[in-house]
Amino acid sequence: MAFADLLLHEAQVHRRSGRTDRFGQPIDQNPSQAGDVTATFPCRLSSGRGGRVNDERSIDVFEVTYQCFALPGADVQEDDNVRVIDPNTGDILLPTAKVKIKETLYDGTGPHHLELLLVAQRGPI
Repeated sequence: MAFADLLLHEAQVHRRSGRTDRFGQPIDQNPSQAGDVTATFPCRLSSGRGGRVNDERSIDVFEVTYQCFALPGADVQEDDNVRVIDPNTGDILLPTAKVKIKETLYDGTGPHHLELLLVAQRGPI
């Protein structure tokens, strides 16, 4: 079985517009401000791990980390917003998460696959 056959899910990438505010900060930096889908690629999402964040200013904030696997040529950048769906049913497996780390793994012949560390947050319910 080829690696591509294991990629059962679809990632939808939402990239920042590049526009900034008067302080030079991106105007669409939050995942809730994600615009249109800029790219899609096959992937495989692993189960999330995490829980409530106990930081100074984080009251009832839940953070879950997921690992996502994709082919080396996937159009995704660190700091993109990613949503993962099941292409067969249309079910949303991961509503919106930020790419924290993008790493290319190699085998003896060159790039084998990408591993993406995705972080999803939600606030008080």
